[in-house]
Amino acid sequence: MDGILLVDKPENITSNRLVQKIKKKIEEKKVGHTGTLDYFATGLMVITVGKATRFTEYFQGLDKEYITTGELGKITDTYDREGKVLEEKECNITEEQLEKIIKSFVKTYNQMPPPYSSKRIAGKRAYQLAKKGIDVPLKPKEITIYSIDIINISLPFFTIKVHCSSGTYIRSLVKEIGDETGCGAYVKYLRRTKVGKFSVDNALKLEDLLKMSKKEIQEHLIKIENALYFFPDIYLDKGFDKRFLFGQRFRVPFSLNGLVKVFSKDGVFLGIGKIKEGQILQPVKVIK
Repeated sequence: MDGILLVDKPENITSNRLVQKIKKKIEEKKVGHTGTLDYFATGLMVITVGKATRFTEYFQGLDKEYITTGELGKITDTYDREGKVLEEKECNITEEQLEKIIKSFVKTYNQMPPPYSSKRIAGKRAYQLAKKGIDVPLKPKEITIYSIDIINISLPFFTIKVHCSSGTYIRSLVKEIGDETGCGAYVKYLRRTKVGKFSVDNALKLEDLLKMSKKEIQEHLIKIENALYFFPDIYLDKGFDKRFLFGQRFRVPFSLNGLVKVFSKDGVFLGIGKIKEGQILQPVKVIK
């Protein structure tokens, strides 16, 4: 079983636990995910199965879309509802003022990850250090918020839809919005609705997946080559397909640069290659 599964993660389960459940169900040795969701969060997870696990890195950089609800006036140590309330403040702000603050975050800027995150610090996850009371030496990362749609404001709550670059922490965004209001905020609800062009509308609910037969699940698999929609296709003449599979570099008649999906002349997916200067194709990830 090789390909991509779109799964709608329920709340109150870790991303790794979800993967283990799917792995046990489909009886596959290699099952992974392309990006975690917080324990309390719901929504789209792109699950890689079999040979598709070798291509995980290419999905990790895709843009994301989230719907989140923040509550003003409370600050938690995790920036979400799972954390300990550190401070409560009265929030005197109008809807118009809040709207202006929210819209001001549509930009590219350096965002500080939450102390409770899966970032690795000296081999340890940041949340593991934070739980022990150790100060986490996190570094800001450049992220882009492409758009924010305000779904509802009912103070002290606000619900927004965020289209952002990979690496964006919605918990940090909500905290930053709260900081700008002067009274703080934390994430009450979080749902990932899109990863690239993949939508949660097309995802299997975990509870439904676990009731399906392996054959039924296989019918929902997206082929690796179709899932890698963001790379252009090239087709190799007979003989060159074997050279590609053997890891050889050679000149190709394509005026492209960068990563490409490579197929044999008869349409068999061979893997990912990189076309370099001089139209030289270098095999990067080969299907074996």
